[in-house]
Formats: sequence, C-alpha cells, structure tokens
Amino acid sequence: LEEIVTGVAKKIRVKRYVRCETCSGTGEAPGSGKTICSACGGTGEIRHVSRSLFGQIINVATCSACGGEGKIIKNKCKNCGGDGRVKKDTLINVKIPPGVTTGNYLSLRGQGNAGRRGGEFGNIIVVINELEHKYFQRDGYDVLYDLKISYPQAVLGAEVEVPTLIGKAILEISPGTQSEKILRMRNKGIPYLNGNGKGDQLVRVSVWIPKHISQKEREILESLKQSENINPKPNTDDFFKKVKKHFKH
Repeated sequence: LEEIVTGVAKKIRVKRYVRCETCSGTGEAPGSGKTICSACGGTGEIRHVSRSLFGQIINVATCSACGGEGKIIKNKCKNCGGDGRVKKDTLINVKIPPGVTTGNYLSLRGQGNAGRRGGEFGNIIVVINELEHKYFQRDGYDVLYDLKISYPQAVLGAEVEVPTLIGKAILEISPGTQSEKILRMRNKGIPYLNGNGKGDQLVRVSVWIPKHISQKEREILESLKQSENINPKPNTDDFFKKVKKHFKH
C-alpha cells in the first residue's frame, strides 16, 4: 500500500522475442537474398476453384510455403532459423502511478514481442496485483486502521501517535470515546487514480481490557465500582420505544 500511495518504479523480467542481431531481423543469412515463391507466384495467396450448382466457388488462403510474404529466403539465418527473432530474458522498467488497485493494468507500447522478419513490436500488458497489508485494510480510496487505547485514555481523552501510509501522525481521542467508534483522518488515504485529492484514514477505536492487573490497580478499580459515572446506564426508553413500534406493525 505504501507504494500505491506514492507510486513506484519497478523492474520486471520478461522472456520475449527480440530482433535477431545476426541478421538484423530479416531472417536471411549474410549475403543471402529472397526469391519469388514458386507455390503462389509471389502473391502470397493460394486460390482454390471448385464448382457447385450455383457456379464457381473461389477459396483464398494464405500460402503455407512463404507465409503470405510472396518470397522465399534462399539461405536462412542460422541463429534464428529464418524467423528474424530470438527469445531473450529482458529487464523492463515499469512506472506505476499512485492510486492503482488490483485488476488495473498498464500497456507498455512497443515493448512486447518483436514481429517475424522485421515486423512491428507488440505490447506488454502489466496487470496490478495488490498485496494485503499487515496493519491496514483498503476500502476504495480509504484505509482502515484498528487502534487499541487504554481505559483511562478513553475516559479522559488523549493524543496518540498512529501510523499512516506516509508516516506517523497525531490523533486526538476525545473524552468519553466508546469502543468501535470510527475517527476520520482527512487526506491520509489513497490518492485518486489520475485525479486530484485523496481518500481518508478511518481509525476504529477499541478499548483494551487487561487480563492481569496489580493489587494496587485492583483496589483503584474496586473503589470505582460504586461510582455513578462509571457504571453504564441502560437505554430503557429507547428499548421500550422499539418494542412498541414492533408490536404496532
């Protein structure tokens, strides 16, 4: 995700056809040339004529002897066998823009396979596959981060340092923050692809409850058990309103 936020340059290794250096892509041995194909007479096509009740039917097919070129190489290049190209491992530079996601693709024009006997180069299609992050979950252009805070921080409020995809930032926890509350950090998410602006970082707060406490901590908590502000107050009015509404229907 960090690379998706900033954009990144990658090197990928591909096995592709490149021009044969021995014959410069012609497929001909040094000093050789081409002659007119005897099978098609230089047209590159073979015509088959047949008769039917409706008259003559002419079928046109590519000449298999010359591959449609109309000429035959006298002496083929020994390095490429007359194909004009050979397979080779190549390192390709790919510039990935910010904001991409799984399934997006880039077309690298003219960097694919070389065509036979001097033909044009094809393209390379690079399909993006986004890896899962250890701490963040992506939701469109927003990212979600789970933050654990202590009970005193939830009650009293605090300023806590949280990670973002571009470094650490300070998040303000308001007094009385409840578990599962989601706080929004503006413009800390993923940049819009080919556009202006960014998504947000959504921080889901959960209050951490310790499993083991000291005797002193236990005494403090015991002293708070009877406090009116510590114990939760049931929303009885809301509950009965929901029940009445249910039975009305």
